[in-house]
Amino acid sequence: MPFELKFSPLIVAGAIIVLLGLICDAIIIGRFLPAPQFRVTPKPWGLRALAVSVFILTGLVLLANGVYYLIATLWRNHSSSQFASIVLPSELLLRLVALTGFGLYFRYRQINIQKALGLDAMSLGAAAGWGVLFCLASLPPVGALIFTTDAFCQFFHINIGEQPIVDLFRNTHSPALKIILLLFALSVAPVFEEFLFRGFAYPALKQRFGLWRALLLVSLVFALSHFHAPSFLPLFVFAFGLGLAYELTGSLLAPITMHALFNATMILQIFYQRSHS
Repeated sequence: MPFELKFSPLIVAGAIIVLLGLICDAIIIGRFLPAPQFRVTPKPWGLRALAVSVFILTGLVLLANGVYYLIATLWRNHSSSQFASIVLPSELLLRLVALTGFGLYFRYRQINIQKALGLDAMSLGAAAGWGVLFCLASLPPVGALIFTTDAFCQFFHINIGEQPIVDLFRNTHSPALKIILLLFALSVAPVFEEFLFRGFAYPALKQRFGLWRALLLVSLVFALSHFHAPSFLPLFVFAFGLGLAYELTGSLLAPITMHALFNATMILQIFYQRSHS
């Protein structure tokens, strides 16, 4: 019987993405490596403003987690989907409130948000386009790390489970909850996290510690903030790429686009696996 190769659509799509990613790696290296210009300039805030922001955000997170624990205790007989229908809108609201707070701070300090975040560094279309290229370029190394980490955990029979939001994507059957999850993953989370980590924290740390140490520190905190050990290395490398996208383009829209597209790729994979399981 002749040997037959069977390729699933997911494998074919993965191979195409890897090839596109390697091409994008070559484009980015050719464009930026010969004479790299780092474009994130000093901002009108520093470590003190960052420390105050972290303190306030930590307080909000602890308060929210206390409320969630209380709800979970009172709702012992309810399903996880019903619990998520309360928690997810609350998480969306929490991030929107935080972004509003930063906006008020910028207004109080008379800081031009567009200039501070580099949104005038290039056209929005060009910044988004570079975000797409950086995202595709990040997929081969990040995907290799995900595959290696999964293989390591399976070999040593380590079962840590998935991130809660990924688990919800896989198991929820509520259309409303799916819409909220998509809104969270594709818009609110990328905007909030990129503003906080790359837009606000990174420039303050760069002024104090220099470019490379600031990139490493922000990437480390970003990976740790997801509280999922198997995802640490892939998220760290991805976060480092987000930081480079911001530095090399000077526009925060590039890492926001990169982040949103990466989340979209992961969501498509989850939905495909769910529909074929």
